[in-house]
Amino acid sequence: MRLGSHDFSPAVLGKIVRSAARSTSFHVAAESLADEAEVDISSRQAGRIAHEVGEQLRQDRDRRVEAFGNKQASPEAPVVPRLAVVSVDGGRMNTRSEERGQGPGVHNPAWREDKVASLLTMSTKSHDDDPHPELPRCFTKKNEVVELVQGIAGQGALADVVEAGGEEPPALTVFEPVEDKPEPRWQPEPLVLTCQATLESSDEFGPVVAAEAHRRNFFAAQDRAFLGDGGLWIWTLQRTYFPAFEPIVDFVHVLTHVYLAAKTVGGTPAAVWERYLGWATACWQGRVAIVLEELRAILEAMPPPENTAEVKPTDPYEVIRLTIGYLTNNEPRMDYPRYRRAGLPTCSGMVESLIKQFNRRVKGTEKFWNPTQAETILQLRAAYLSEDEQLAKHLKTRPMSAFRPYKTTKRRKAG
Repeated sequence: MRLGSHDFSPAVLGKIVRSAARSTSFHVAAESLADEAEVDISSRQAGRIAHEVGEQLRQDRDRRVEAFGNKQASPEAPVVPRLAVVSVDGGRMNTRSEERGQGPGVHNPAWREDKVASLLTMSTKSHDDDPHPELPRCFTKKNEVVELVQGIAGQGALADVVEAGGEEPPALTVFEPVEDKPEPRWQPEPLVLTCQATLESSDEFGPVVAAEAHRRNFFAAQDRAFLGDGGLWIWTLQRTYFPAFEPIVDFVHVLTHVYLAAKTVGGTPAAVWERYLGWATACWQGRVAIVLEELRAILEAMPPPENTAEVKPTDPYEVIRLTIGYLTNNEPRMDYPRYRRAGLPTCSGMVESLIKQFNRRVKGTEKFWNPTQAETILQLRAAYLSEDEQLAKHLKTRPMSAFRPYKTTKRRKAG
């Protein structure tokens, strides 16, 4: 059976597209197809097919966005969600010039931000009282906290601040042993995830996320939340397209800033850890004002850098100053006790995980995408990672597909 310009049946073509979407490269995809599906295809041809389908997915997305903007779109989800959660974040991928005639090799390489949105339905219930007023156990274990902080800030300019070192802190007695009293489940439970991604600006990404939320009937959900890491563009997007969603700053990012500030102030490892626990617990319990008061007193007692133009992000004064700014700007989005009582999430782990899954496909030492192909591979990866059979549905209805329904016309009878 022939499909368009590719001599593959619809079933085989589906295997090629899925392999190209999940593998780390087109070369790996071609090898996997040869070994596991006995499909003989070159990496170059696998790439052509993947980008062709990715371009079709991009066009479908843009049509939905246009229909949403013109108020001509209708929700496709038959059930109104109990809780709809939107989270957005940014990753990074290497791009190159796509101008022709420049000769072999990578030209004008540059890092660009790829923006990712997680749209998740969740099951949840509200509570009369705060179901978990104490700082969760995972945030009271030094090794786990340092690992969390390293994952967010440890790869950049603050790596020196993140480094733990020193003696272990004294054992905590805040909680009873796990075996004596298991912690009840109080967090909302994830149901169905879909995602969107783009290399375009946040102004162009906002309508894309909003159109997907409308498609899944998120705006009619009983409860709605919008989570982010505190970036200004994220809250601009939220205010513009999701004003009725509860804005919540991810607690792990708050914890990261608090940990770095506690370590910057200095002292023995035990004193640093006790300071972190006090500040993290206060933020978890909604007492951000107390943390800000202490930080401002610390900053006032510190000598400011002589040359502010050359100050480094690891400078103690700068770390404390930035932490104060972060907590001040995001304090209205840090009412965690109220969020927990309402059954809303307080961490954006799903979108953080999504960023890693996108990175697995688009990042690498030898991966330099031209912007056009970067966009199509992001569409393919997003469709593959979405849990609503988005990619499978597209493959059945795409142009030239053997499954595509065609209208037939009756011939006029002669005479």
